[in-house]
Amino acid sequence: MRDGNFTATAIIAPVVVSVIGLGIAGGFSWISDQFKEEKPPLYVSGSRSPRFAVSTKPGVQPSTSISSPAPVSPPPAHGIPSSSVTGRQADQSEAEAQGIQSLRNGYLCPWEAWVVNKPPSEFSNIPVLKDGNPDPEIINDDTAGDPTSTHLSIDIQPVDNRPLQVKELKIKILERKPAPTADEATLVGLQNGQCGGGPVELRAYADLDGGADFATVRFKGKEALPQELVGGRTLNIDLTVETRTCDCVWIPEIVWSKDGEVKTTEFRVNGKNFRTIASIGLERRAWQQDLNTLEWSETVFDESILD
Repeated sequence: MRDGNFTATAIIAPVVVSVIGLGIAGGFSWISDQFKEEKPPLYVSGSRSPRFAVSTKPGVQPSTSISSPAPVSPPPAHGIPSSSVTGRQADQSEAEAQGIQSLRNGYLCPWEAWVVNKPPSEFSNIPVLKDGNPDPEIINDDTAGDPTSTHLSIDIQPVDNRPLQVKELKIKILERKPAPTADEATLVGLQNGQCGGGPVELRAYADLDGGADFATVRFKGKEALPQELVGGRTLNIDLTVETRTCDCVWIPEIVWSKDGEVKTTEFRVNGKNFRTIASIGLERRAWQQDLNTLEWSETVFDESILD
């Protein structure tokens, strides 16, 4: 029995000595690392910002006319159609006569819109299911992309209280090909008749045109990067990425530094890359839903939602 105890001690003792030796050499940090849960130092979330058209009424009356291709020249007054501009100027004059210096933008009517890589002849029927959602057989990730521009809201937050500096925001272009022609694609819009809410402020923009692998992000106003996040502060970036010439797949890259290290984090919504397609010269097709009957009817595509 004594020999058995000796044998066990002889076997265990070198193992214990080895553990102690490694602990002294590494300060026992390697032991705690085995139980430490890996946690990213940066949390990035966000969503697509909705498209809005401005209306002076709570609902838009449907029209039976078909929209014609948009002109190449940009729409007047920051993307608001000329008829709306004229009406708003008249309203503004009347308001000023009564001593009111400014008016609200009116009602904002949300739209969904896509450039769909299908010719206009394939849109003789409304591309909507009975539940009001776009028909996935026609409008999906493979066939469609955002028209002209993509609007994002990105939230950046450190996971602890140590200072973290967001140094740069870049647009990495994963795929670039020429924009489709009017024979190959159609600009499709859906408006469900609900109008209200307030304006969305956009503070940053990037242009995908030019052929480079990265598009420069420029900030509007005085606030820009870099920004240091301390004491639980978070950062929100409202971003618009646009093109006039390409069918581009891209992702934002956030360059940040912490504890002396510079790293890059890619951002996607639901794990999907972003796709933006130029829409100049494409035939427009749009439908609007009646809130009372839930029926869809053809309407005029509102160009202001592309800004």
